This record gives sequence, C-alpha cells and structure tokens, in this order.
Amino acid sequence: MATAWQRDRALQSISDVIQGIARQRGRTDMSPLALLRALDARTGERISHLPVESDLGQAWLALTGEPFRPHQSHALTLLRRNEPVALRAESGSVNSTLALLTYALLTPETLPAALVLTYDEAAAQSYADLFGQINNQLPQHLRLSIALASEKKPNPYARLVIASGEQLHARILRHHDRAWQLLFTRLRALLLPDMQRFAGVAGAHLADLLLRLRRVTAAHGAPTTLATLATIHAVNAPEAALAAALGTPWRVVQADDGDQKETLVGIWRGGPTRLRDAAELALGLQRNGYFVHIACDPLEQAVIGPIIGEVPAISIGPEPPTTQVLIMVGYPGSPSRLRRLLRSGYNAVVLVLGELPHEQALIQRPETLLAATPADWPPAPANAYVTAQHVLCAANELPLMASEVESWGAQEIVDRLVAAGQLVDLPDTEVCWKPGMEADDPYPEFHLMAPSGSAIHVQSEQGRTLGVLDPTIFERWTFNNAALPPGAGGLRVLARDEDNASVVLRLESAARRSYPLRRGNVQVREIRQTRSLVGGAMIGWGRVVAEEEIYGYREQTPGGQATDQGLTPNLKTRWIAPACWFELQAPLQVLGQLIGWSLAAVLPLRSLAAFTDITPCYDHEQRRLYMIDSHPGGSGAAIWLFANAEQLLPLAYDIAYACRNDALLEPLSRVDMDWLLALLGKTALEPNRKPETSVANTVPARSTAPAPTVPTPPPVSPAQQPFIELPPRPGRPAATQSPPPARSEPAEPSRRAPALPPRPEPNNRPAEPASEPPRRTSPAAPARPEPAATPEPPTPPAERPAPTRQERFSIEPPVDRQDRPRRGPPAQPIEEDGPPDPAALIARLKRQREQREASLSRSAPPTPAAPQPANRPTTARFNAGDRIFCLPYGDGLVRASRIDNGRELLTVSFPEHGELEIDPAINLVRVIENDQTADDDLL
Repeated sequence: MATAWQRDRALQSISDVIQGIARQRGRTDMSPLALLRALDARTGERISHLPVESDLGQAWLALTGEPFRPHQSHALTLLRRNEPVALRAESGSVNSTLALLTYALLTPETLPAALVLTYDEAAAQSYADLFGQINNQLPQHLRLSIALASEKKPNPYARLVIASGEQLHARILRHHDRAWQLLFTRLRALLLPDMQRFAGVAGAHLADLLLRLRRVTAAHGAPTTLATLATIHAVNAPEAALAAALGTPWRVVQADDGDQKETLVGIWRGGPTRLRDAAELALGLQRNGYFVHIACDPLEQAVIGPIIGEVPAISIGPEPPTTQVLIMVGYPGSPSRLRRLLRSGYNAVVLVLGELPHEQALIQRPETLLAATPADWPPAPANAYVTAQHVLCAANELPLMASEVESWGAQEIVDRLVAAGQLVDLPDTEVCWKPGMEADDPYPEFHLMAPSGSAIHVQSEQGRTLGVLDPTIFERWTFNNAALPPGAGGLRVLARDEDNASVVLRLESAARRSYPLRRGNVQVREIRQTRSLVGGAMIGWGRVVAEEEIYGYREQTPGGQATDQGLTPNLKTRWIAPACWFELQAPLQVLGQLIGWSLAAVLPLRSLAAFTDITPCYDHEQRRLYMIDSHPGGSGAAIWLFANAEQLLPLAYDIAYACRNDALLEPLSRVDMDWLLALLGKTALEPNRKPETSVANTVPARSTAPAPTVPTPPPVSPAQQPFIELPPRPGRPAATQSPPPARSEPAEPSRRAPALPPRPEPNNRPAEPASEPPRRTSPAAPARPEPAATPEPPTPPAERPAPTRQERFSIEPPVDRQDRPRRGPPAQPIEEDGPPDPAALIARLKRQREQREASLSRSAPPTPAAPQPANRPTTARFNAGDRIFCLPYGDGLVRASRIDNGRELLTVSFPEHGELEIDPAINLVRVIENDQTADDDLL
C-alpha cells in the first residue's frame, strides 16, 4: 500500500500536470481550470471480529488488507433474520461489503445460489469481473461458480448468476420452469447493487420484476434481499422508494464507516471543446505514468475513441473501473452520483463540464459541486403501461390469481385486457387468468427505459452499434440533422427509422448543438391537487393528454450565430402522463415552445431524474405552463416538482441567468427569466425587508457606511439555498398583448400510446385506464418547510484561520465581471400589502433603471478625448497571412490590414462567416502561434 508521503507526491504531480495543461489551453484571461482542490482523508471505524466462517474471515483479511467494519456486522445480523437490507454509502467501497456478505451467506452450504440483478449489461459484466477477481485470490473451497445470464448456454448449476433487468425478464423469468428451474429451487439471496439507478420508469419496472420473481420463488421460499445505494437526501429518505420496489419495509444501514483516501478534485471549463479537453487531459496524465479512465455517455465514447486511439493506460466507457485518475465528461447526472465518484478511492477526479444549461450555471460557482446536498429519489408512480406489460408476462409464467391481482392493484387493467381478448378466465373454482388468443408475445418488446416497447438502437454510418436511447429522447431529440447527445452535441442524426426503432448517427468535428422547435396542445384529464406559492401564484398537478408537433429546430455551432431550420415532414406525438402546471399572470411571447427548460435542468441537480424526463409546454390562451412527464404513464418527475417547487424555482432562475449570453439558449433564457421573476415575486426582487427577516440585521454592524444598493436575499435553510446567488435581472418592459396563436390541430397518435381496446399496435403499448388503480406507492407529499439558517458573522481578515490541508491545491474561480452589481442610488422601498403584480413590478424596475441612468448621465459630463497628434506614427500589429483568434467569431486568416483615422482595421476570412471587417480595439484579437495550430485541429 502507498504511504501518505507517496500519495501526497502523487497528488502534487497530478496537480502540476493539470495546471500545466490549463496554462496551455487558456483562452484570453480565463483559465479552463475553474477549481482544483484536495478532499481530506478520513479515518474509519473498525471491529475486532465479524461473525463469519473462520476460513472466510482470515482469507478476506488477507485478500483486502482491511479490517472489518461495524456496518458489516449490523447488516449480516439483519440478513440472517431474513430482513431486506439496503447499504447506503457515499464511498464506492460498499461494493466490497456486498461481495463479502454474499460469500458469508452462501459459503456455509454447498448448494444455495444467489442472483445479482444489475441495471444494464455493462454493470453485469463489471460485477462478474469483481467476483472473478475475488475468486482468483480466495482458497478453492471458498470460491463461487459464476454465470452471466447473457451467455449463450446458461449454467443452471452456478452458485452466482448475474443478470440485467432485461435478461431477468426475457430469459430467466420466461424460462423459469425449464432452463432456469434448478436456479429457483436453490435461490437463497437476491442482490441489487446500485439500486438508485432504478429511478423513474426503471423503478416501476423493478417493482413489477421483483413481484414476478416472488411469484416464481414462492414455492421454494423467499430469498434474502441485499441492496446497495448511494447517499440520498435525508429529508426524502429512500425508504419510500425502496418499499415501493419490494412491497415490504427495508432496513437501511449507513455504510460510510470505512477509511477514505485523500482525493484531488478538479472542475474543468470544457464548453464546446469538452470532448477534446477530456482527451488531452487523459493523454497528458498518461504520459506522466498514470492510469486514466474517461467516464462518458456511450454515444460520446464513439467521439472520444478516435481522438485517444489505442493507448493501453487509458480506458473509456460509462462504467468507471478501479484506476488512478477518473475524468468525467459532463455532469454525472445527480449529486449522489458525484459524491460516489469522489469517494471511490481515486487519486484524482476531474469533472469536465460542457454547455448544458445546468452545467453553465455550475461552472460559475464550481465550489457548490463539492457542497451539494444528496439527491432526492422521486418514487415512481403507478404506470399503467408498465403494469399492463408485466401482468401479461406474469400470466404467461403462472396462472394469475384474483388475490394476486388485488394485491397488485391491477384489477382495472386486467378487466381491460380481458375485454380485449388478451386474458381469459380459466374455468376454475377460484378466479384466475391466462393469456388469450389475442395476446402477442409480451417478452421481446421490453426495456427498463421505456414504459412499453423496446429502447431505440443507435448505429454509426458503418453499421456499428453505439448504444441505446430512451424512447422519449427518440420522439423529441432525434429529428433529422439533430445534434446528440441532447443539448450537448458531437454526433449528427442522419436517419431515423420509427418502424425498426433505430437511429443512424455521424461523427461531427464541430460541437454543434440543437433544440427542437415545437407546437403543443395540452388537455387536463384529471386535477389531483392545487396549492399556492409564497408569492400567491397557483400551481397544481394532475393527468393530462399532451399533443406535440416538432416543426423545426434551432442550431448553433461554436463561435457562430444560432439559426432556425424547418423539418419536412413534421414529427407528431401524443401521450398521457402526469403534469405539474404553473398559473402565470402576465402573457408571454413564446416561439417554438422555447420555455421551461431552465426548470427542467434543475432535476439532475436535486434528484435522480434527467432533464429530458420533463417536457415543458406553454398554453397561450390559459397562460399556463405545463411541466409534463416525458414518459407515457409518468415517471414521478412532475409530482416531485410540484412538491418541491419553492426550492426549485430559484435554482431555475439561476440557470436561466447563467445562459443569458449563450447564442443558442438566449431566447429560452430571456423568456424563462420573465416568468420565473413573476412567480418568485417578493422572494426574488423585494429590496426592503422586515427587520426580523433581514440577513443584514443578523450580522453585527461594523461601520456607518450606506447600505448597498443590491437587494439582499431572504434567509433560507441549507436545503433551500440556491447553488448560485446572482443579482436579479434588470427589469424589462412588460410584453405587449397580442392575439394568442391558434391552437394546432390534434396530432395523430404516435407509436408511444396505443389504445386498449382495440388490440394494440406491434409495439405492445396498452392504453392507460381512465383512472389509475391504487398501488403500493402514493404521490409524494409536499416538502416540509425547514427552519431558516442564521448566517454566522463574517470573520475579520486578521482572524481567519491558516489554510487547511484541503486548500493546498485550491484555485479561486475567475470573477465574471458581468455579474457585478451596478452602482447607483439606493432603490426605493416597495410597499405592498398583498401579492405583488408582476407586470407592475417589471414596469417599476424599468422606471427605476431609467431614472438611475439619467442621473448618472447628468452627474458625469462626458470628457472630450485628447486629440491625437497628426504626426504620430501608427504601427500595424497584424499582417496579411496571419492566423488569428477573434472573439466571438473564432479562428480566421488576415487578408488585409490598413490604418484608418489612427485605428487599425483588419479584413479577416472566417470559415463559417466569410470575410468580415474587424476592429482589434473592439473585438479581442490575437495571433495564433504555430504550435497551437495542431491543438485546435484535434476536432
């Protein structure tokens, strides 16, 4: 094992390499390295003895060199009582505990077997490698035979069977009475590693998969269940989601009592060159002798692979293995996922952020990533499409009893399937069902990402498989010439085949981005709950029927202007799902439904959901903004958004504010800031506050200087604290009323939501019942208000403590000068008795700004410029033929340079803009040296 001195030397070496690359890649005065900091090591707890077989205990200590931990003893005691146990931990070392407890449960006997259920096939292979490495180092009599369910010839005699959710559905449960009969007679343990990945629709599938598994194993006894999961937010603990998955309460054991090594954390401002920067960081670290893994989206792996080439010490893929340095391309999906990566034993973790809306907000305050609260786990609601498919599968496996249907909460779905001829009642004394003559094979069309049907297969031009896509992404983000991954770019859609559910992509050298332009129509089918926000605005949630037509897209290349393109033919879709809606008082001028994505981008910052799990849709006539679950039947995102709206709206405003200078997202940012300001009301804009709620009154006064002109935000609790605190956007004139656009004609039903009855389309998507049947889960309740946190008085500079070990590698983030508050006279107090009027508030802010600008212009007369001597020579800085970098147009070639009225003017040829006349006194221009040309042509 490496000593503390050796690890410090390694961290310092990695820090030097990263900072050296940052100096080379620096653009103007801003370094791409936003943060570099070391997380301190922590000492864990230990126990002297673990009640396992003596041979296993001695072999495990010799294998790992680590002592036993208290959580291992606690979990083993609960498992021997046959209680479901979930190990919750930040550290990735919890996987070692999972392996240890598996051996402890299976080694006392010779026949019992265990089933490991993973999220996907890549994770199944990763755990097969983990158990294989342990087997190679344990004595022969302690080893467990391992079999992957994906193997062509399954091994029913294996002691440890590892399967993904799709393989459990299509192979093991389907053939439970034939090829896998020996497994079920010996099954004693069920292992669910990384259970937090089964969120949303995947969580609904998991609940039904486990219910089908219990039906099959009922004759042989229920297996002991052990799961691991990342740290979830303490207020919304995972017990609700866990109970929904298994149907019984779980015992959650905190497993963060092990040693944690010191880790270097870097936040890199990648922007449009995030893939190239990640590859350059990996190559630079590899040349210095480090093993590096680049963790990225499966689609981005196809882009980074050709840049890296065949380098033995660099690996690329979505599943990060044990290595020295981890480079994460893009935000990892949730705060809990990020915490797991930072505490998994890597020497260094570098996060390369791109241009997604929430990534642009995070890069302005990178230190908030290290202090972010764990994610919430929105429990998946009862999804009729998911349940209908599993009901048909369960009836194929064993006759479906009436008592089982009642406990499942699927009686209405069964009635509809019986009416459609897909289920028939057996002539038995007890009511039970089996598949009917009209039932198709329900097994082939299945994937955890889709409520019904299979996932979308992605291929390259050469026919190579790149991965799979969520069907909701296929419907909205894979139009012809679209840039994938959504909102990021790197790949271009060449063709889409709806019949075969496939997409063909091409690699792009430029990081082009695109957003769909849409028309929508929403009809509320059922209102479940309504309430008012702090400012008085009304919000609600219920079930809606959404129709959407994508008629074009907005695209932008780095350094270029955004343009709108049309689509032929238009894409239409229709689905039924839960939705959360906001009643807006002022009308909005929205083109192409570029609205609401800032609020959708909050989801990955506070929960386990992705920003594509929500689809915004604005109703011009009702002045209502809908946030609809993208998955038919629902994934839980809209209900969770309704319950936590007060905490999410300020974060959405911060994201919209951060994207205000993005050429692609500027219209979206402008519209979102308008409606968010109106909803936030006093909370966001009120310049005067009551003494008991003012933050200034909780801090001792130091001087008699006048108060600052920037409004002071109200005190909030740590759970409500926005991750970015930015000044409110200056007031804009209220939008003039214009006749709302006519509603589009109802779109044709898409392949996503066939009706029942009649018989469904080949994708086997049954229709949703008129009302959802009761189930094990219930809608999430609104979050409880937390007490406001009193800020501590600031420490004087002379009394600040000395830099700690954690700050040795710290680099302060650069200051964004555009975010500084403007100087001016103090704002006049606003006295309001009731909820503020958004239109009047915006108009008042406009008047205050005009008065402030007028007073400044009167008090500061213009100073005449000093005349330039006529005989003073002016020297040209640039020559024809120079390669330059010009902001914001990018790289170009100087065609001519001339002196006009004492100023140098350039004629520059740009690849994407043609010839432009550039004034170096206005645009930032610098000559590109010869050694930088190769770097700029990597992509």
